[in-house]
Amino acid sequence: MTMMAPLIINAIYKPRKLYKQNKLKTIQNLKAEVELRILACVHNPRQATGMINMLEAYHTTKLSPLRVFALQLVELSGHTASLLASHINKYNQQQSGGQALTKPQEDLESITNIFKTFAAINEHSNVEIIAAVSSYSTIHEDIYNVSQEKQANLIFLPFHKQSNIEGILETANTVFQEINRNVMRDAPCTVGIFVDRGLASLFKVNLRVVMVFIGGPDDREALAVAWRMSKHQGVQLSVVRILMFGEAAEVDVMSQVESHGLLSVVVDSEKQKELDDEYVSAFRLKAVSNEDSIKYSEKEVRCREDIPEVLNQIDQIGYDLYIVGEGAGRNCLILSELMKWTDCPELGVVGDILASNSFGSSSSLLIIQQYGFGGMAFENTNITHHPKEHDSGTVFGEL
Repeated sequence: MTMMAPLIINAIYKPRKLYKQNKLKTIQNLKAEVELRILACVHNPRQATGMINMLEAYHTTKLSPLRVFALQLVELSGHTASLLASHINKYNQQQSGGQALTKPQEDLESITNIFKTFAAINEHSNVEIIAAVSSYSTIHEDIYNVSQEKQANLIFLPFHKQSNIEGILETANTVFQEINRNVMRDAPCTVGIFVDRGLASLFKVNLRVVMVFIGGPDDREALAVAWRMSKHQGVQLSVVRILMFGEAAEVDVMSQVESHGLLSVVVDSEKQKELDDEYVSAFRLKAVSNEDSIKYSEKEVRCREDIPEVLNQIDQIGYDLYIVGEGAGRNCLILSELMKWTDCPELGVVGDILASNSFGSSSSLLIIQQYGFGGMAFENTNITHHPKEHDSGTVFGEL
């Protein structure tokens, strides 16, 4: 038995092959004619409205439809054992005090109306509304489960800050940031954090989108997301590639040399550059050359101070939406140093600069982390990964 058991298990279970297949499930590798499946997570109706305005930018056809799974995240508190059922008018709950929690029910009804209106207007879009009621410490695992069950290609998460009347981002709930980081740790697909500064509806105005490309798997995935958006006739896309020279081109060796070795870091850095050049070249050949609504330009950066200056030059043009990669795989020394000063590391260096109130941008942002290759490790001092709390329970309601 000792000899035969490992052989039988290895013959049946092939985790490496499965992982390799899953790593190909990125937007970059998704064929244009395949249905795009997005899990849009929201906590309240305001976030749902922002998500809808961004989802409008995805070009849909009969051959390339859009399926959206709208997941409302509700905190399970007190002795509530069941909060939401499959229909709003059959709202079921159990609470020792007997008091009805009407706020989550009202939010779900509003969110349902928002997404159903979107589905009614968009002929080739399907929407399914789901509610997940769980402890905030474990709700990221419920997002994993729904994402895997629905075979989502992309998870959209709302930023933990929201814009006030003056356009300044203010913290809505610090726990939302905690949830986002937990999701980004081990998400089963690509993840996008949406920083909403009042993105207007595409049915009312043309959407001006800019994708800032520095390099690495997250940036290639972000370009793939922007490329897919550019197929919509109402989207005007500009891609700005930032080229590193001199001091800015120095490779960050010390941060990874202990775990990967000096040679491995250098080789990986060169490989990433080759992949970047190959993908950008394909984009310029297939998209820029054939579409008047797509523009491509390059900016040079030679030192740390050049990065905010270049971003400021881009922002002066005036865009509705930035799409940027979180930043893994760049192996750039100055970006690694700037990362230490970020307030929101889940946004990456570029995203953190653009989202800061001191930068002064009025544009919304979409930060992309590619599944399998992208992403970064967060400091354990900031966020703790919680084990599954089976006693708290999770309630799912589908409409």
